[in-house]
Amino acid sequence: MLHVTKTGTGDGTVTPSIGVLNFNGNMAMTEYPEGSQVILKGEPASGSTFIAWTGCDQAIGSQCTVNMTAEKVVAIEFRSDGKKPKKDFDGDGKSDVLLRNAKTGDVVIWLMKGSDINQGDYVVRNMPLDWDIKATGDFNGDGKSDVLWQNTTDGDVYVWLMDGVKINGGGYPVRGVPMDWEFRAIGDFNGDGKDDVLWQNTNNGDVAVWFMDGARITNGDFVVKGMPSDWTLKAVADLNNDGKDDMVWQATNGDVYVWLMDGAKTTGGDYAAKGIPDNWQFKTIGDFDGDGKNDVLWQDAQSGDVAMWLMDGAKVLGGNYVARGMPNNWKVLTTGDFNGDGKADITWQDTTIGDVYIWLMDGIKIFGGGFATHALEPDWGTE
Repeated sequence: MLHVTKTGTGDGTVTPSIGVLNFNGNMAMTEYPEGSQVILKGEPASGSTFIAWTGCDQAIGSQCTVNMTAEKVVAIEFRSDGKKPKKDFDGDGKSDVLLRNAKTGDVVIWLMKGSDINQGDYVVRNMPLDWDIKATGDFNGDGKSDVLWQNTTDGDVYVWLMDGVKINGGGYPVRGVPMDWEFRAIGDFNGDGKDDVLWQNTNNGDVAVWFMDGARITNGDFVVKGMPSDWTLKAVADLNNDGKDDMVWQATNGDVYVWLMDGAKTTGGDYAAKGIPDNWQFKTIGDFDGDGKNDVLWQDAQSGDVAMWLMDGAKVLGGNYVARGMPNNWKVLTTGDFNGDGKADITWQDTTIGDVYIWLMDGIKIFGGGFATHALEPDWGTE
């Protein structure tokens, strides 16, 4: 029996020299006579790249030779040339906006097209207020963002698997997470196309990751033990375009350090900068120039100036001011690729009157945008 598995963030086809492989999802199996030789040829789909074969008797480029002397298991990895946009609930390649009403518990999704709300609806009404939205991410690898919840009373964690504004499934990954373990972030740390969950122990500083498959934890491990309390996790994102999300930390003295990740292991890292002044505050992260490497957005709390670092791993390749003198009633809400051009955009809200505005970005330049809505009631917050 020959087992073939497709892995990674991309997709493609596998063609055998003899026989037929019928894939069910990302897995296929077929019988071959003992002693036969099978040559498998991998072909990446549009927008994907072939990375590697594993388990072959011989692998040359995208070709895998298997000698059927026993049951064999091989895997081929394809990587997406462009990461899926964050917060894309309907899988159309454009980020969307999730909102929750702090008084009623109602949850709403805006399906976006640039700065316009293309469609929107309630996901659920009257969600109990002891359930907090922790994050959105694609936990089952279907190209559609899901929602991670935690109960503030008993620590239970629940995942909604989403299809647009509809809950398509879900489950408890775990119940009763101890209160000293706090959610930190989500990210695809092992590059399997499914977001994972990062936690930190507030007593001893330990950092641990859950590797996810839908609502199920497939594995987990410590990333580091005893992280000093003067270091705070600021962001999780892919900074070196290896298909695996990395971590950005900042110390109380302003130093910024990047961990380059491979699963739960740190493969490298360095200081991105030292001694960032206190008035410059980290705001968000996103791939603003579309090079597959996420960039960092800062704002001067005194002047309102907004600046961007264009990143390559732990190195700041360049950067400049995006805007100067942003009025202090306007606050950054989130980032996302709202027009589907492969470059992250920025959502702002006027905290005085509730207006929501989106900057459509091209690197450090604002090339367009518009109001998504006016006078959003203060009970509604974006997640």
